[in-house]
Amino acid sequence: MNFNKKTEESKYIMTAEVYEQIRNSIGVRKPENGGILGSSDGVHIDHYYFDSTADRSAVTYTMDHKALNEVIHSWNDNDVDLVGIIHSHPAGCTQPSYGDMLMAKRIIETMDVKGRFFTPIVQVSPKLNGDIKIYPYTFEQVVQMHEQAFEIEKPKKAQPTIQQRALDAKAPNRHKRIEGILPQSVMSKKKIVCVGCGGSRSFLEALARCGVRSFVLIDGDTVEDTNIATQGAYISELGKPKTEVIKSRILDIEPLADIVCIQRFLDDSITDEEFYRLAGLDCCDSKDVLMCGCTDNFFAQDRCAQLSIKYGLPYLAAQIFAGGTGHEVIFSYPQVTASCPRCMLQSRYQKELSKQSSGTGSSAGAAIAITEHLNAVKLYTALELLCYDDKQTAYYHKLDRHADRNYLMTRCSTDFKAPAFEPLDKLAETESDLSFAYTTVAIGQTPEDNCPLCGGKGDLKKLKGNIKDTRIIGK
Repeated sequence: MNFNKKTEESKYIMTAEVYEQIRNSIGVRKPENGGILGSSDGVHIDHYYFDSTADRSAVTYTMDHKALNEVIHSWNDNDVDLVGIIHSHPAGCTQPSYGDMLMAKRIIETMDVKGRFFTPIVQVSPKLNGDIKIYPYTFEQVVQMHEQAFEIEKPKKAQPTIQQRALDAKAPNRHKRIEGILPQSVMSKKKIVCVGCGGSRSFLEALARCGVRSFVLIDGDTVEDTNIATQGAYISELGKPKTEVIKSRILDIEPLADIVCIQRFLDDSITDEEFYRLAGLDCCDSKDVLMCGCTDNFFAQDRCAQLSIKYGLPYLAAQIFAGGTGHEVIFSYPQVTASCPRCMLQSRYQKELSKQSSGTGSSAGAAIAITEHLNAVKLYTALELLCYDDKQTAYYHKLDRHADRNYLMTRCSTDFKAPAFEPLDKLAETESDLSFAYTTVAIGQTPEDNCPLCGGKGDLKKLKGNIKDTRIIGK
């Protein structure tokens, strides 16, 4: 395959997915950030890797050659050619610099690139909100600069690649044993929007094992060495975006999955309208979409709760308590559960908004067993939410049995004390052979009077569309 076989005037075509990845990585950071571009068919730029570990300053960008070489070797193994580098410049600098020319020359010579090598320059918005403009250029082997014809594809539903179809064919019976309780005709229509993905890795993988084929992963973090013990990460993943490594794991389970990775934090730079577009909510039935707030950032989790109500989505959120002594899962479903997420966490909102401690502390000290146990509770709850209205599944209307008890608390240590566990403690006092570690209780909830989010009305479905801007937290 020779990407450069076309004439100099031929046009580069960048896929909409790659363009969004560039917007959500380079486009939300200061100038002098970059990455590499690849093509699997010799026509489209359909692969992109963000160089998150590069050495950069306000005026220079130096690639992390070791990390990029590993990515390039991986691309080569999957018939993906390196076709270019992309990076951002300060305002007004819309052409490659002399240093860029030298960098392109070294790559062309080292990689023995034949013909043209794409070297676009990105200008980012001063707001760092993902708005970008791409100035396309190519270099030839003689290191001459040319303007390059270029276009970006309009967004469309991603089609499985040849490699994905081949992997799918290798395991045709992978869902056979669960077809009776989770028919693939149902599960393949479900979508997960997960904000904060690190600790939810096994939860997301398990959903893929259940047949879910659509994921939107939102997380601005990269893998750190501290994640290895607590989030099931690997040394080989250090420095890579958490969304991308989880995407590769999901595709190894469900090769036909459609996965959108957004390497950004859910902060005020993302408007409600942009979230709606990024999550692809315009082409989904809201009951088939589960919004998951799995971030440990209070304000981002509040956004998740508000967005779920604004767009009428089932919602799940989770958090580990200080030291891993316990964890919680809260959920809501329009017209089924009455209490909104803010009703359930009203005391925490009051403490946080008055700049006091939220009371949950850090998850530092939580061993992997705590994370995995939480993910198991999240998975069962997620299936109840996703399949609530699907008669073909084993989870049809199971939520009705505890719809008014939509706060799940788990005690992972006998040192953990909470009023909900007092009946169990009294029982244990009289029965010495009883142990209640890893016990989950469903705590009853009622709408909070004058709740700033739902008003205490008890009907979340009526609130759909009534929230103007979820970036504003009502006190």
